[in-house]
Amino acid sequence: MAKIERFYDTFQPEHYDVYVDVDRAKKTIVGETTITGTATQSEISVNQKYLVIDEVIADGKPVEFHEYDAEAVRITLPNEGKVELRIKYHTDLTDTLMGIYPSYYELNGKKQQIIGTQFETTFARQAFPCVDEPEAKATFSLAIKFDEKPGETILANMPEDHEAGGIHYFEPTVKMSTYLVAFAFGDLQSKLTTTDSGVKVGVFATKAHKADELDFALDIAKRAIEFYEDFYQTPYPLPHSWQLALPDFSAGAMENWGLITYREAYLLLDPNNTPLDTKELVATVITHELAHQWFGDLVTMKWWDDLWLNESFANMMEYVSVDALNPEWNVWELFQMSDVPAALNRDATDGVQSVHVAVNNPAEIDSLFDGAIVYAKGARMLVMVRALIGDKALREGLKNYFAAHKFGNSTGADLWKALGDASGINVGKSEVR
Repeated sequence: MAKIERFYDTFQPEHYDVYVDVDRAKKTIVGETTITGTATQSEISVNQKYLVIDEVIADGKPVEFHEYDAEAVRITLPNEGKVELRIKYHTDLTDTLMGIYPSYYELNGKKQQIIGTQFETTFARQAFPCVDEPEAKATFSLAIKFDEKPGETILANMPEDHEAGGIHYFEPTVKMSTYLVAFAFGDLQSKLTTTDSGVKVGVFATKAHKADELDFALDIAKRAIEFYEDFYQTPYPLPHSWQLALPDFSAGAMENWGLITYREAYLLLDPNNTPLDTKELVATVITHELAHQWFGDLVTMKWWDDLWLNESFANMMEYVSVDALNPEWNVWELFQMSDVPAALNRDATDGVQSVHVAVNNPAEIDSLFDGAIVYAKGARMLVMVRALIGDKALREGLKNYFAAHKFGNSTGADLWKALGDASGINVGKSEVR
């Protein structure tokens, strides 16, 4: 089995200019990505998958390149050091639900589509050439062109800056991992509001849904961001938080920074005809993804072996926040009836993975997402840590953790240190198992 090669060791991107031209009718994608970064040696690699690389230009001059496995291209530079790398490519728009893909629905008896993205874990490389590793954080400027029709909406991680020549240019992102980049476009409806701190919050969906089906999610998202800003004592770091329901989606939801995507059933609901357990489910999914905007997005695990830093914490915080927002729901009963039994039953299986898992080859990355272990067991462990140190120390520790690692990466040891320093208790004495 192939061993993972860390491309970030030899090439550290600082900024991406990503131009993508999507033609839904022809089902084609044409792109050009310019990466500014530092090469520590003259031969470097970037990730790509299913892309046809047409040309690679380094500092204005064409250079040699060759694809040496299914997901990478090797590039020979004149010398090491600072470099501007421009890569031209093309590929097909496919229905794989990964990378850039169409999502289908019916409206008035006619088949329609919107375009969305799914880049976690390692699918940004299907949209544009990049160093597709969590540690390889950079800023991104997106420029998106598509076969646009009147009235269509386009969304991305950051607000749109301007449109020229049919190309939508978006403001540069903050420093972030490739798997969190996102954009979408199509014929969408929306409901908007603003938090007390000035963050714009929106819920977007196809027009196949009734307008009031967006109301519940909008209310939960607004109040959840306000709760997290207070609990973490750390401001939400982007100007907006868009919640987008996709008709076709491979996961339950995805925490793309500033543009969270959801299965429709996990975001939209009829406010007049929905049972409480469904409302609780939708609320916990929304608050889980919003918890990630700090845990996972602002501070990201250095490598996939610390995935629990993202998922275990978000899993605990979804219950902490929903309990604060709607205490009459007694949502911790749901935790005891669902997450706890799932963790105990799965953990009793011989050979089950631990919460922290070493990742030594590419095939192991997607297998880490064990809901009963990385989500439920890890959350149960953190609930016990919370009970041990108390909310005062927990909040102080998290505040210091975010301040120390914002827009960067961390390991489990970094979190334990922050909580230990705040509480005076060596909570990281034993390794996560």
